[in-house]
Amino acid sequence: MSTSKLRRRLLLAGTSMMFAGTTVAQTVAEPVFGTPGKDSGWIPTPEGMVEAMLRLGKTTREDYVVDLGSGDGRIPILAAQVFGARSMGVEYNPDLVAFSQQRARNAGLAERVRFIQGDVFEVDFSSATVVTLFMPPAFNQKLRPRLLAMKPGTRILSFIFGMGDWEPDESVFVEDQRGMLWIVPAQMGGAWTVNVEGPDPARYALRLDQQHQKLEGRITIDTAPLPLFDARIDANRVRFTALPNGRRHDFDGRLVGGRIEGTLRVTGVPALRRFSAAR
Repeated sequence: MSTSKLRRRLLLAGTSMMFAGTTVAQTVAEPVFGTPGKDSGWIPTPEGMVEAMLRLGKTTREDYVVDLGSGDGRIPILAAQVFGARSMGVEYNPDLVAFSQQRARNAGLAERVRFIQGDVFEVDFSSATVVTLFMPPAFNQKLRPRLLAMKPGTRILSFIFGMGDWEPDESVFVEDQRGMLWIVPAQMGGAWTVNVEGPDPARYALRLDQQHQKLEGRITIDTAPLPLFDARIDANRVRFTALPNGRRHDFDGRLVGGRIEGTLRVTGVPALRRFSAAR
């Protein structure tokens, strides 16, 4: 056999081996129900619930979705396919990571979806705008401080299991199963001084007692401390009402750079008044 023919055969054999290796790399076994991870076994969230939860969280292509304990990758992949979001899955089991990566490649989503192998308590997911999870209650309780420390307005979505005394803002039900939404609230608890602008400026002392998105407190108007009504935090927005002398005062503001800036509507007064509050 000539040297040129031998080289040609070796080249063809090497090419065949290369393609064979590629085929093997792209074929990862289907995961088995209950496949172990670090904090729980793999039990998939039903696909109908996945889409319902992402809709509940008003997911868009502007979002970055991070699924904690991503299993077979269905949530990050659907977030990209249906909602156009960028997404990432964090999974402890390397076999599930490999399977998820294969699914993303096969769906043509490798540029918008990625999966990493790791411990969710060690991975930095602070840049997420939507966080999804289906983990046991003890896991959620342990994770909760990190979730509450995320940027106000971040949406947290959980299937079946809650967050202890941090009650969900909304829920969705699919075939009698529950998905829940929490919106991370800004931290507004404490003592504030409120300055109301206008031709008749005023200064009030405000005390906010916060438990997650719920508020209680008092505001001193005309030297009288008054309870707050309908008080609530929604991301960085705060609303509450006071009734000095039976006259409704509705405050609506947003936390901006450590100050609350907003408007005050007083019953019987047509014009809105501006107010700001500082700790």
